[in-house]
Amino acid sequence: MHTSLSKYGLLFLPALLAMATAHADELRYNQVRLQAQQSEPVSNDTMHVSLSTYGEAQDPARLARQINSDMQWALSRAKTETEIQVSTGNYQTYPVRENNKHKGWRGQQDLMLEGEDTQHISDLVGKLQEKLQVKTIRFSVSERKRHAVENRLIGRALDAFKTRAGIIGDNLQAGGYRIVDIHVNTATQRPPIPYQARMSATAMESAPVAVEAGESTVTVTVSGTIELQLP
Repeated sequence: MHTSLSKYGLLFLPALLAMATAHADELRYNQVRLQAQQSEPVSNDTMHVSLSTYGEAQDPARLARQINSDMQWALSRAKTETEIQVSTGNYQTYPVRENNKHKGWRGQQDLMLEGEDTQHISDLVGKLQEKLQVKTIRFSVSERKRHAVENRLIGRALDAFKTRAGIIGDNLQAGGYRIVDIHVNTATQRPPIPYQARMSATAMESAPVAVEAGESTVTVTVSGTIELQLP
């Protein structure tokens, strides 16, 4: 008998689950999805620079020595600037062909600089251009500054969400509302890269880079579902 009841219990379980799900779905009424958004322009305070050392030689070992020598020279100067973050990046070599014949090798290695002292980095870039070439310069908002702005915008976006929910409820003559679910998302929109160049080192030697940091836009979006208490 015990086995028989267990068998019937298992048979009825899917039906009971279906009924419970259908009942839960029936209770979801008078729900409205909405969102509110708050944005704020923020001055960029972090500068990112990518430079490269380029070389060409018939012997790949000679090419590697040239690139390594230039990079060691750059690192020895850059690392004296303790407030600037310095790192090396992509290193690659590739064959040079002309008229389907191998003529030699070309190679490059990247050096990245990052920091909040724009003038200091610009001066260093001017010195490094004696042997390296600037690839890209871009700006961003530091994590510390971005978080402070996001925290301020979250409160404003939540207030805007509640205001919109109240407007909807008043318009539909609801006695009130409750929040079913709510989501908070943040985003930062950066401006286009204001500087991008690949010039000869002799043309740019010891020339400070003239740049403008510009602004980014920090945005907080609050979205969710409310359930109105309608008569």
